[in-house]
Amino acid sequence: MYQSLFKVLNYKFEDISLLELALSHKSLGSKDNNERLEFLGDAILGAVIAEELFLKFPDITEGQMTRIRASLVKGSTLREKSKLLQLPKYVKASKAAKNLKNLNDSSIFSTVFEALLGAIYLDSSWLKVRKVILGLYEIDFCSIDKSDSFKDPKSILQEFLQAKGERPTQYNCKKITTKGKKNFSCSAIFDGFEFQAYGNSKKTAQMKVAQKILRALDR
Repeated sequence: MYQSLFKVLNYKFEDISLLELALSHKSLGSKDNNERLEFLGDAILGAVIAEELFLKFPDITEGQMTRIRASLVKGSTLREKSKLLQLPKYVKASKAAKNLKNLNDSSIFSTVFEALLGAIYLDSSWLKVRKVILGLYEIDFCSIDKSDSFKDPKSILQEFLQAKGERPTQYNCKKITTKGKKNFSCSAIFDGFEFQAYGNSKKTAQMKVAQKILRALDR
């Protein structure tokens, strides 16, 4: 059943129950879900990425390593890794969760990916889970451009305004519910114009607004 997953991972579980637990989302309502494995996997992923950045790029600063690591472990990156492993095919979640309109963009799969890493660690060792992670991130590390700031749009906009001696952008955000699904609407006034965007979290919506402003500035 999991042979294709094992092939992409380049790892085969000894204890299948650990894999089953990693694939069990909390929406099932059972105590036996992947939350604890997610917590463990998140810590392991961050540590492995940090170690590899430290060893692979001895000439970059702590600030650069922090920003690069953040880009490699952010939700959208983890969802892409999850799709690479075809985890959406294996994940066990409630019917309501699986019926989400934007299921492929759901945080369900980023948490399952982290839980999977936690399960691999418990099933084997630090060295083996490290090998799995670095295998999955091989292209990412090869694609790192040290000249890239790796800063998010909101931070870039804030630094731009600070350099010009202007006040930081004020974001007006509110929670909205459409067809039972909660989202956030954020807007900001810049140079007399209103910029607005939506996201599944306040942070995401703010980032999108900042990105729109930066595009208007041609930055």
